[in-house]
Amino acid sequence: MDRKQMVEGIMRQAGISKANIARFYEGLVGLIRKELVGSKEFVLPGLGVLRVRTRKARTGRHPQTGQTLQIPAKKVVRFRAYRSLDELLNGPRTSPPGGPPGADEPATDTESTE
Repeated sequence: MDRKQMVEGIMRQAGISKANIARFYEGLVGLIRKELVGSKEFVLPGLGVLRVRTRKARTGRHPQTGQTLQIPAKKVVRFRAYRSLDELLNGPRTSPPGGPPGADEPATDTESTE
């Protein structure tokens, strides 16, 4: 989805003019940039968090020549989705093998009906 499609989708969904949505979008992008440079984190309520991470320097290979080269460290932005969004896309989480005892067992009644 590009910017134009996003603006039109919000316009249809929220009933707001394109001009107002475009101004909001520009303001949001400016705010995200400012927060990522300053605090290294931007929270998108209901969705997740954008965080600045540092990728370590590493050795790589030039794909055409096969020559090894040093790739310098650099800062990258990573998005971490909140659990609600993750479960919407992937279904409910199940406990991993070796998790807490009884986590993968069904609940049982403590009262007897005898």
